[in-house]
Amino acid sequence: MLKFTVEHRLNCTPQRHWELFWDPAWNEKLIVEGLGFLSCACDKAVEDADTRRRQMLVTPKINVPAVVAKLLGPKLAYTEKGVFTKAGEKWTFDTLLSVLTDTIRMGGAVTIRDEGDGVCTRVTELWTDVKIFGIGKQVERAAERNLRDGWAESARWVNGWLADNPPKA
Repeated sequence: MLKFTVEHRLNCTPQRHWELFWDPAWNEKLIVEGLGFLSCACDKAVEDADTRRRQMLVTPKINVPAVVAKLLGPKLAYTEKGVFTKAGEKWTFDTLLSVLTDTIRMGGAVTIRDEGDGVCTRVTELWTDVKIFGIGKQVERAAERNLRDGWAESARWVNGWLADNPPKA
């Protein structure tokens, strides 16, 4: 299993981050327009006293070595299923691929650190676990590159969107 953490500074308060995070239309815009993915369908959250749950069906763009692309096939999609724990303000998610679901597993957790002055840091702990003899580590490294690039690009897009859409007074 490969584990790593990425941190990105966002030009908003933690409260604004979570407000946008729970807006299905905003998430679909981030995924499709911001990241250039082929599609995204974000379900409305289901909430109880302690948690919020949500899932999204996404068709990503991927940049992987030819051997990995052949393995995944032409129509890769994934479902992100997650739970937000209100007490700790932590989003924990699993990414379920449309192919090789027993062989390739991914997921992570997101927390937001308040930096003051209307700025926060998104801390994302990610993991990938690939059980394919001979090329598992290569697939994990390709997944790591895609995840690092995707989360960095999302932060750039979010900050641009925030600059164009200041909070209403």
